Amino acid sequence: MAKSRTMVMIVVLILLSLFVITVLYSLSFIPLFNISAIKLFGVSDISKSLENVISSYYSQNRFNLDFDKERARLKAFAEVDDVTLIWSFPSTLEIHISPTPQKCLLSDNNSYYIVSNGKLNRVRDDEVEFLVNRMVVIEVLPEYISYLLNYGVRGELDSVLELIASSSEENSALITRIKYDNNNGDGFGQIVITLGPLSSQLFVKERVSKNRISDSIKVIRKEAESEISTYTKKSMIRYDLYKDALVKRYSSGDINYGK
Repeated sequence: MAKSRTMVMIVVLILLSLFVITVLYSLSFIPLFNISAIKLFGVSDISKSLENVISSYYSQNRFNLDFDKERARLKAFAEVDDVTLIWSFPSTLEIHISPTPQKCLLSDNNSYYIVSNGKLNRVRDDEVEFLVNRMVVIEVLPEYISYLLNYGVRGELDSVLELIASSSEENSALITRIKYDNNNGDGFGQIVITLGPLSSQLFVKERVSKNRISDSIKVIRKEAESEISTYTKKSMIRYDLYKDALVKRYSSGDINYGK
């Protein structure tokens, strides 16, 4: 008796599944459910490649769209941190995008990478131009990229990226190039900030605050404005920044500006 009941339940479940599949298949042919409006939330600007993917949803039947698959497809973009797809009856698709919180890209002169959830991910080629124009590009050695890809983002890199992003935002008009040298993997390496308009380079030798970097750049700018030779000098003037000192390097000796 129990066995017969189990068989009946199995048959009912199979028939019910077939009914649902048939209904969904039938709905996929009804034009009423073809996507005719897409509403984008959370971002004011997106890359052309992401826009092309989103635009491809127009005229597609809602029941032919696998939301889980499309969500994974959209999350593959470096500019997207998270995304939610919502269908509004009968033909509107809402796309809620949480943009990446990262403000920096790493570059080894061949490819661009972004830190996401503790991992280093390569930026797809059709998204590079969009991100480069909106984020701080930090040059690193290929060996350091290999290390991060193999072992993940560890140590002080997250705090270094935050420090560079905040310092760059305040001094964007003066900073023309940023390089991060790290030969010991997890510890703090060395940040090299090129101040093109001031013909100077700031070597951040130790972990310091954003204010220390900003104050140092103000000192360098004041010096540059008071020395006409700075603008005509062929080589960059070097400054080394430590926790307790800003040192201007000369071949004949150093000038220590102290704290």
